Amino acid sequence: MKTTVCYWLIFLLLSVSTIAKTQSQEAHIHGLATLTLALENKALEIQFESPAANLIGFEHQANSPEEKQAVKQAEVILKSPKLLFSFAGTSCKAIEKTVDISGVTDREHDQHKHHNHSKDHDDSSHSEIAASYRFSCKNTQELNSVATTLFNQFPRIEKINAIWVTETRQGSELLFPNRNTISLR
Repeated sequence: MKTTVCYWLIFLLLSVSTIAKTQSQEAHIHGLATLTLALENKALEIQFESPAANLIGFEHQANSPEEKQAVKQAEVILKSPKLLFSFAGTSCKAIEKTVDISGVTDREHDQHKHHNHSKDHDDSSHSEIAASYRFSCKNTQELNSVATTLFNQFPRIEKINAIWVTETRQGSELLFPNRNTISLR
């Protein structure tokens, strides 16, 4: 029964995340990012979404070598969950990670060598960058909190809206550079 309830909570949380993403694309507040956590059995799933400006300083397609380097550097950091998250109460190991930087890269442009500047600017004026992580934890029942260094890695992030669900609890809180820990218990 607990597992069924948790699946429904995860579904609800993902639905809320989708709604929040839709609203954030409409509102698109610079300085604000979203972190969603779901904990069940021995698995912890974390989703991170942010306006590209928070991570790389711009939201258009990367064109100059400096912009392409900024995108590459952000991607390297986001693909390093050990740099971004720490756990209190038990150990967790990253087993999957994905990073979506497609809003600021134009691989098709690079391959075909044609570019419509006004179209790209309109389509990408509110680009997002997203990352997903799946961790395997020794004992999720002992996982007390998750801390993040996203503020240190990306100083343009001013606050993070954190939403979380476990098998027994759910909650949300606003994280800041000086308060970067999500308490799960």
